[in-house]
Amino acid sequence: MLWGARGGRPRPPARLGLQLAAGSVPLLVGCGSAPLSMLQPAGPGSADIAQVWWAMLIGFGLVYLGVMALVLYAAYRKRPGAPAAVRWLLVGGGLVLPTAAVLALLLWGIGRGQSLLPTAQGTPVYRVEVRAHQWWWQIRYPDAPGGALYSANELHIPAGVPVDVHVSSNDVIHSFWAPRLGGKIDAIPGRVNVVRLQADAPGDYRGVCSEFCGAQHARMGLVIHAHDADALRARLQQLAGGAHGRLRTGDARAYEQHCAACHSVDPTAESSQPAPNLADLPLRATLGAGTVDNSPAALRYWLRHHQAQKPGNRMPQQTLTDAEVEAIATYLESRP
Repeated sequence: MLWGARGGRPRPPARLGLQLAAGSVPLLVGCGSAPLSMLQPAGPGSADIAQVWWAMLIGFGLVYLGVMALVLYAAYRKRPGAPAAVRWLLVGGGLVLPTAAVLALLLWGIGRGQSLLPTAQGTPVYRVEVRAHQWWWQIRYPDAPGGALYSANELHIPAGVPVDVHVSSNDVIHSFWAPRLGGKIDAIPGRVNVVRLQADAPGDYRGVCSEFCGAQHARMGLVIHAHDADALRARLQQLAGGAHGRLRTGDARAYEQHCAACHSVDPTAESSQPAPNLADLPLRATLGAGTVDNSPAALRYWLRHHQAQKPGNRMPQQTLTDAEVEAIATYLESRP
């Protein structure tokens, strides 16, 4: 008989079924598509991580079932077991079994983890540099054709090629993590750590900061775009288009007055202050490191109300006239 939690009254089967169904909803949610799910790997490194996770789930699930079987055996046996049998259960189940399980997982996991290390190998490796700030990502392509290029919050990599991401921090400890492409690595001030990623196919993959780094930690998103060779070359050429006398429409005076002290629109130059490079802003999918989708209306609203959308961000709130907002937005939206 099924008993409820109150007064020992039987629980109706229908009610119990509804409770079990409701309790399974969180588990079913994980079966769908999730842009930050490490269980939907899109590269060899993330595939190895997923294999280790499944091995842990299945292996320790079996251990749990074995322990529960022993508990039931001990609870319902009719007479005490022989001392030798009890000793065997204690030594075998309490010492030998968990030691063997943990040791096997450790040895197998070490082998899986090799795919995340920036080790030398025969295939070419693509290099990018990512510097974490509160709360955005500076992107640098040191080996771009024609010289190093700067961008922010969106990373462009080749598909099917190992990518070494050199990660550092400008202020506090952050953590770089693209769950579908590989493991996570801490971004530490004064230190450069390297993690290897790889996307098996072209596509867009999300990344996050996975180390609490301040009030807007949750709004420190990253988009990783994997391209075939021709598309990547074209995208970097778009970024580099304004390196020498970029032609822009609109009145630059409002931008120079309110923005140029911190932001740069030259893709070959690092911003003079810790603020994102805006060279390819009109080509980005989001504003504010994933805070809002990028669109003409969203850009103009962001210029007026960015502190309301991302409170505490380092850009000071300025009182801009409608004409100044329009001039700045038009200037930033133009491209060669």
